[in-house]
Amino acid sequence: MGHPTPVPPRRRAVPGLTVSRPRDPELDTKIIEAATEEFHTVGYGAMSLGSIAVRAGVRPGAVYTRFRDKRDVLRAILEHASTLRAERIRNLPGDDPYENLLYATRETHTAVSWEHAFTIPALALMGTEEANEVRDLIRDDMARNRHMELLRPALKQAVAAGVLPDNVSVSYASAMILGAYFTFRLGVDSEHWPADMPEKLLQTLGAKTAGAAAN
Repeated sequence: MGHPTPVPPRRRAVPGLTVSRPRDPELDTKIIEAATEEFHTVGYGAMSLGSIAVRAGVRPGAVYTRFRDKRDVLRAILEHASTLRAERIRNLPGDDPYENLLYATRETHTAVSWEHAFTIPALALMGTEEANEVRDLIRDDMARNRHMELLRPALKQAVAAGVLPDNVSVSYASAMILGAYFTFRLGVDSEHWPADMPEKLLQTLGAKTAGAAAN
């Protein structure tokens, strides 16, 4: 009786890829990065599995065996972007409510200026009616977004400490900060953003330093 043929270990796949077959991690990464670039450049409506293959410089079959359709591609892009975001973001730095809020706002500033991650959901909402079919994916991504996990606690702490006026809604303030950055990202290249943009946004909300709030 012969020995069974050894089965090679499965390689780790890029999150979101769907077909269960042995993977080439280098090719997986190349395709998902090309999909992210294509989506960011042309939007959901104009993107196709074929255009992703062209951008990646691979045969169309390499893309079609990994994704069923464009919705599948978007799910993989959002998961890829979420992984990249998680690697970049840290926790709030300390106990000072103003500094925590400024830090959370600066993290948003950095992330939105970093074109291949946090701006993708916002860009997906623009353009064709076809984007409506993936709005649920985008909303889910926004709901679990790490920036909200930084901003919302920092905003709550700032209101409680008097750093922000007590009539400031956390939901309104977080939406205002995110909306301001998305607007800037879509209209102005990030290298032209003012370095003190986070401070100016907080001033718009009526923020004061912790020392000033105590007086």
